[in-house]
Amino acid sequence: MKPIFNLWTEPWITVERRDGARVHLSIEQTLLDAHDLLALYEPSPLVVVGIHRLLTAILQDAFNPQNEDDLADLWAAGAGRFPEQAVRGFGAQYAHRFDLFSEDVPFLQSADLPLQPEKRDKRWEIAILFFELPTSTFVAHYRHGISSDHVFCPICAARGLLTIPPFATSGGAGIKPSINGVPPIYILPGGATLFERLWASLMLPEFQPSAASTTEDAVWWRHAPVVGYKDEVHEVSYLHSLTFPARRVRLHPERIDTPCTRCGAASDWGVRTMVYQMGESRPKDAPFWQDPFAAYRVRGDAPTPIRPQEGKALWREFATLFLPMTREEGQKEHTLPPSVLYQRGALADEGIGPDYGLFPVRCVGLRTEKAKIFEWLDAGFDVPASLLHDINGSDEVRRGIDLASECARSITRTFRQSFGRAGTEHHANVKNRMVDAYWSALAGPFRTFVNGAAARETRKAARVEWIERAVAEGKTAFSAAAESVGDSAIALRQRAEGLDLCRKFLNIIRKKALGDQNE
Repeated sequence: MKPIFNLWTEPWITVERRDGARVHLSIEQTLLDAHDLLALYEPSPLVVVGIHRLLTAILQDAFNPQNEDDLADLWAAGAGRFPEQAVRGFGAQYAHRFDLFSEDVPFLQSADLPLQPEKRDKRWEIAILFFELPTSTFVAHYRHGISSDHVFCPICAARGLLTIPPFATSGGAGIKPSINGVPPIYILPGGATLFERLWASLMLPEFQPSAASTTEDAVWWRHAPVVGYKDEVHEVSYLHSLTFPARRVRLHPERIDTPCTRCGAASDWGVRTMVYQMGESRPKDAPFWQDPFAAYRVRGDAPTPIRPQEGKALWREFATLFLPMTREEGQKEHTLPPSVLYQRGALADEGIGPDYGLFPVRCVGLRTEKAKIFEWLDAGFDVPASLLHDINGSDEVRRGIDLASECARSITRTFRQSFGRAGTEHHANVKNRMVDAYWSALAGPFRTFVNGAAARETRKAARVEWIERAVAEGKTAFSAAAESVGDSAIALRQRAEGLDLCRKFLNIIRKKALGDQNE
């Protein structure tokens, strides 16, 4: 028997229905039932991003929207669903390119590599497809195990493959990241149904990367079934970028009688090993690639994607991730918010699509450093639609975040000054917990502040309330930390002096901020 697992027809995508039930569906059925589904589901948010981008690429290719009228027609004509004829038509033409174990056109793999391993092949354990599993030198300290013990069912193998285009990162000499470099934070549109989420992800030409090729389109189902070893590609279309084969892979299926070590499901076929090599990349001098689902910080002429940072809650990047920024002469830095969100705002201004005052988004990122994998990030936000084209409101939110940062620096500096000895920093853990507690306490109030800043009539009151809250939480966090340094005579004196200094410095910040508000 030959292994067959075609992702177009086999159920492998976990989705949540309106009644809360979770079921497995094929690609075709997921698209046809998208109006009746709430969302994609997977324990790994990285897999959710990979599947979302695959489904987006399929729909983008099937419908090819060129202007707002095309998206309006798609929204209205299907009554909240994707037209069956277009979905089935795509399948009739390309379904054969989604077979995971095809000998000549395997999905997201290189057909010139043999389906069964040869002695000369360097084999990798299948676990390397998932960053949360320890493999070789990729050690996950929070989870222990032996990578050679893993055997994945076809479903988990397919899900792992789909994390390569968005999240492949540097892995040593000659192993380059995928098209977006070190993985950015990906912003996925939200919605009441999966149809709304995917519809909002279809990009019009003016919102696609300006560096995208309009003549070469190597999206996977039209890509040659061979991925070149360390192949530099000079022409990349937008669709190609969504299925970018940054690794040259070939799965080695085998008959098994044990359950999948990742999901526990029984399967006739499983995968323990594969060939895993460097695949495609863009040249170093290639023009800037602006992924529509990522935000960028621009210093000079060098845009850098917004990525997760250790110890920094994602809401502190709210303005950078989502909001427009005024550019003044001589300004060294500005931001490029995600195109997908600004297209959504433009459509809403024209009355196209769901009538949301708040645009729901999901943010997923992977924190890495020098080929080390630390953690993933998964957070949801509601972005006020009015802020997308209101510079004053956006600047208000930025000033609010800057104020909170100033308060955090003040209590940190005061803590060091009050409890340091002989030039060394004592109670470092207490100080770090203080700062973490401060930012955690402001997470909920920040959402209220953003909603208030979104409307002109409530903006001033929202900022005053935010100033008072930020200062008050700074005092509370410092006081709690000061209580933790001990009760010796020296500690009691340091605590009293520190509390006085903390109140003094925070009150100066408060007075200045309120004074600026009244101007």
